[in-house]
Amino acid sequence: MIEIDEVSKQFQTKKGTVTALQDVTLNIERGQIFGIVGYSGAGKSTLIRLINKLEKPTSGRIIVDGENITTLKPQLLRKRRQNIGMIFQQFNLFKAKTVAENIKYPLKLSKKYSKEELDQRVDELLNFVGLLDKKYDYPAQLSGGQKQRIGIARALATNPEILLCDEATSALDPETTDEILRLLKRINQELNITIVLITHEMEVVKAICDEVAVMEQGRIVEQNKVFELFTNPLHPTTKRFVHSVLNDHVPKGVERSRKLYRFIFNHQQILEPVLSQIGRKYEVDFNILYGSITELTDRLFGNLLIEAVGPDYKVQFALLELKQHGIEIKEVEGFES
Repeated sequence: MIEIDEVSKQFQTKKGTVTALQDVTLNIERGQIFGIVGYSGAGKSTLIRLINKLEKPTSGRIIVDGENITTLKPQLLRKRRQNIGMIFQQFNLFKAKTVAENIKYPLKLSKKYSKEELDQRVDELLNFVGLLDKKYDYPAQLSGGQKQRIGIARALATNPEILLCDEATSALDPETTDEILRLLKRINQELNITIVLITHEMEVVKAICDEVAVMEQGRIVEQNKVFELFTNPLHPTTKRFVHSVLNDHVPKGVERSRKLYRFIFNHQQILEPVLSQIGRKYEVDFNILYGSITELTDRLFGNLLIEAVGPDYKVQFALLELKQHGIEIKEVEGFES
């Protein structure tokens, strides 16, 4: 659906050349909700703007639905953009236009709809986002969540196959963020729209994404399905993002002499009492210092910080058998006391 092939992007500034992206390669499948996460300055917003050629790559190719958009002439590019909707962090609504006029704007650009068809489409979209009663309001009369819903309705006006979301929830409170994420999930499922979601919030990734790429300094440093990335992050930046959501640091005051382990459970293992069974078998006490169970893409992911109490040889036998049950176990070293 979307193929980003060895793309680099450089900007010329008064201080010289700034490299925003370097040799980025990424494939996004049709129907996915694909997250791109990174800290400020990682290059993620630049990357998403290349997909509809709001920015032109310095080198490399962007293939959208089999078509290389980096070589499209302006007229063909305008046509391609009608198939790509975009929503923004700050909503980008026209302040002097009503809600209905904001949604009609991209439809009027195509010049192929009658007034009746425009009005009908506006009503359909407002019904979909639950704001039909706001049709004649102005943006200043709306809350942040309502503005973003209108932004989403406008992005859907031309029946796109791709929806680009650039920090779409960053300006919203947590409750409103959840509402917008549920709406995006519904758009993906009911309208079969591929969503590319830029964010610096792993809670957003955890909530709705199928797959995620992690960026740092203009590069993709890790990419995986969300469940696999959360359960086995490899790159240090990915680990920081994952641990920020899990909040699984070692509690202060825990003595360094204690034997601490991190247990990672998958869906099936959470449903089985293997920890207590094997603890009794080897006479090892497992003291849980921290625990969480998270739902990721309809699967459960358990994360436990555990102290193992017992003779070393019995602890090692118990850990070995737990690993045979598929539980990932990592010894915790270098923690702060």
